[in-house]
Amino acid sequence: MKAFISRTMLVLLALCSLFATHANAFDPLIGTWKVVDQRSNSYVADIVIRKNSKTQLYSAVIVKMYPLAKEAAPTLCSKCTGALKDQPIIGMQVLSGLKAVDANESFEQGVWVHPYDGYTYRLNAQLTKNGKLLNIIMKAANSPAARNMTWIRL
Repeated sequence: MKAFISRTMLVLLALCSLFATHANAFDPLIGTWKVVDQRSNSYVADIVIRKNSKTQLYSAVIVKMYPLAKEAAPTLCSKCTGALKDQPIIGMQVLSGLKAVDANESFEQGVWVHPYDGYTYRLNAQLTKNGKLLNIIMKAANSPAARNMTWIRL
């Protein structure tokens, strides 16, 4: 009987530690998000955010593009510069260097390459309490004006 209780306690302890590890592993930013432009109130793209386990920085790639107004969704980043010029947009890394602060509710120092205009923006973000929306504030290097976006968790 004593051995049974000891084994049962050992199994329960192992299960509890497994669930505790899994709970700590949850990251509210990792996954698929729909990018919504506040200016046009249109879907821009679906992106997948991932986290580098070594640097702890977030990045994202585009998995789907949406057309804006009467324009077809671009397939190549014709307005991008440098190495991204005329590269396929699907699979392109558009977010890099985003860093978590404030217990994974605020994020800063990201760099966003907008697939429609080719501009590079500095990006800060705030996750809503329910974790379903990410409010984005972006600033282009050559402009004091900010641009807002909302990303919706899919």
